[in-house]
Amino acid sequence: MELLSWACRALNIDDDALAAHRNRIQLNFSRLAAVAMAPFAVLHLVGANWLMFGVNAILVSSMLSNVWALKRGRAPVVPFWTLGFVMVAAACASVLAQGLNGVVWAYPALFMFFFVLPRGLAMALGLVLLASVTAASTVSMGWPLAARVFMSLGFVLVMINVVLNVVGELQRALVTQAITDPLTGAYNRRHLQEHLAQRVAPAGRAVVGDALLAIDIDHFKRVNDEHGHAAGDEVLCRLVAAIGARKRGADMLFRTGGEEFVLLLPRTSLQAAQGVAEELRRRLAEAELMPGESVTVSIGVSALAPGQSVDAWLQTADAALYGAKREGRNRVVVAQTA
Repeated sequence: MELLSWACRALNIDDDALAAHRNRIQLNFSRLAAVAMAPFAVLHLVGANWLMFGVNAILVSSMLSNVWALKRGRAPVVPFWTLGFVMVAAACASVLAQGLNGVVWAYPALFMFFFVLPRGLAMALGLVLLASVTAASTVSMGWPLAARVFMSLGFVLVMINVVLNVVGELQRALVTQAITDPLTGAYNRRHLQEHLAQRVAPAGRAVVGDALLAIDIDHFKRVNDEHGHAAGDEVLCRLVAAIGARKRGADMLFRTGGEEFVLLLPRTSLQAAQGVAEELRRRLAEAELMPGESVTVSIGVSALAPGQSVDAWLQTADAALYGAKREGRNRVVVAQTA
């Protein structure tokens, strides 16, 4: 049991890289499978091989019914896990009836499992297929050939999982590149807009209970002019690290401009957000963001008001930030509530 658990962790079967595309894959697979298997059904009919004709006819009919349902946005008429068990039975019947020629059907069946089923279920069916086809091969061809079938089919099973792991890693890397700022590692402005849009209620208003801190580094242009852009980049990275050390797990930091950031505080009142902002301002002023010089920030605080849109919420935070700049910088200004 421990060996099986270790194997599952090593293969990382919980990472289902194809989950977001599964409906489209199921539709295209059903089309191709129906077209591909129809000639074999006809071939077995002509050859009076009634067992294989029946199996192929059932599979073709199932694929066509699923095409009809999936094109209309419905669940498959015949669940694909059911088809998976049918494919296992069909592969075993093919091996028993045709010997080595029947083994070839086990390989496309194995691929089918991982494309149209959740990965955990596909892995379970793959192991059932491996054991069943090996047993059928032993009966029909003897153990020497059955051992070769076991090794080749097992190798394909492992390689499918290796490829899916690579695909999953590439997907995560692409998502990370799309939503993060490459210099500081904070989320980017695009992700801020997308994340806040997801929090908007059906009525077009965001859910009340969150707060925003609009953060801007004071006199950042002077840092770049006097010390160079490399020094300015280092200040940005140190600021993000300092904020990251203070923020809660659910808080999210976004870089929205050159030296501008937004810290989203979920489920935080205006008073609590003001306290967070004051503590953060003091910590950043005391932190060594730039050796030998004091670097401070101005912060605007805005809590989401009832009926307020996301755009209006961001604008009130920006207005509060500009107020902090006008009042002399290195301070916190709270947005005025209506």
